[in-house]
Amino acid sequence: HSRRSIEIMAILISALLCTTPSVAEQTTCAEDLFVVEARNGDLANQICSLATAISEDLTTCGLVQEKPLSISVTRRLSHSLGNCLGYFDCEYDEISIVDPAFLPEEINDDSGYSLVPTDVVLRAVLTHELAHALASQMAGDRRVPLVDQEYIAAAMELEFMEERWRQVLLEAANVSPPPKEDLIATWIYLFAPRDFGVNAWRHFREPENGCELVDD
Repeated sequence: HSRRSIEIMAILISALLCTTPSVAEQTTCAEDLFVVEARNGDLANQICSLATAISEDLTTCGLVQEKPLSISVTRRLSHSLGNCLGYFDCEYDEISIVDPAFLPEEINDDSGYSLVPTDVVLRAVLTHELAHALASQMAGDRRVPLVDQEYIAAAMELEFMEERWRQVLLEAANVSPPPKEDLIATWIYLFAPRDFGVNAWRHFREPENGCELVDD
C-alpha cells in the first residue's frame, strides 16, 4: 500500500469502527470550552477539571484551544482491531474516552498501560486526545498528515506524564534509545502504537526538537 492509502485506512478504521453508547449527565467548565457527558455529575465534573488542567499544560507547548470541545465518557469504545481507549472526531470537535471505572478491563495485559495506575492511564488518554483536538483546531483548513498528528499526541502524552510512570512505559516498549526517525512512520503507529509513541517522545526530547516541532 502507498503511504497515502495507509493513512486513509487508519482514518477510516478510527472513524467507522470506534462506536460510543449513549451517556447520561452533562456539565460545562473552563468558560464553556468543555462540555462533558458522563454517567453521573461527579464523573463529569472530574473529567471537566482534568481536561481544563491538561489544556493548560498543552498551551505551554503551543497547543491552544480555539473553540469548545465535547467530551463523551462511555462504558466502552468498540473497535474491531482491538481495545479503543479514546478517540477524537474532528468533524464534530468531540472526544470520546472510556469511563475510568472500566479502564482496567479494557486494557490489554501486554500493554504498558497495564503496569500503571488507572488515573495515570486516564490522564494519558485524555492528554493524547486533547493534543489531537488542539492540533486539529490550530491547523484550520490545513491538512495535518496522520503521522504528524500521532507524533504530536504521543509526545504530549508522555511529556506531561509523571516521570516515574513515564519510565515504566519507556521500559515496557520494544524500542531502545536513541530515537530513530525511520520509526516515525504511519505503519509503525498502526502495528505498534506504544513503540511509536515512545520513539516519538524520545525524538521530541532531542535538544534540537521540542515544542518548536509542535508549533510548526
